[in-house]
Amino acid sequence: MIDYIIGLAFFPFSILIFLRLFGMINFDSIIGIPIMLIAAVGLIVVQIFNILSAHINKEFIKMSWILCAIMTWPSVIYLTASFIAYPDTLVSSLPAIIASFLFVEGIYSFYIDHGQK
Repeated sequence: MIDYIIGLAFFPFSILIFLRLFGMINFDSIIGIPIMLIAAVGLIVVQIFNILSAHINKEFIKMSWILCAIMTWPSVIYLTASFIAYPDTLVSSLPAIIASFLFVEGIYSFYIDHGQK
C-alpha cells in the first residue's frame, strides 16, 4: 500500500517537469532543491517500495526487480551525469523520461487493489 502512496506523492513532480518542458513554468527548484533531483530520487524511492511491496505480498518478485532495473536507469544516469560523460542528447532527454516514468507510476497509484474479488 505504501508504494501506491509514494507513487502518488511524486505524481505532482511529473506534472511540474512537464509544465517546465512545455514552457508553462520557468522555475527550476523548490525550496532550493532542483525539481529534477527530487524527481530522480523519487523515482528510485518508488521502485524500492515497489520491490518491498512485492516481497511483502510474495507476488511478482522477479517482475518487480526487472521493472526496477528498467525504471531506475534514467535516475541513475541523471545522478551520475555530473562526473560521467554521457551523450548530450541522452542528458537533455532525461527530464522527459523521468517525468514520464513518474507520471505512469502516479497514474498507476490511482488503482489500489485491496485483494477483494
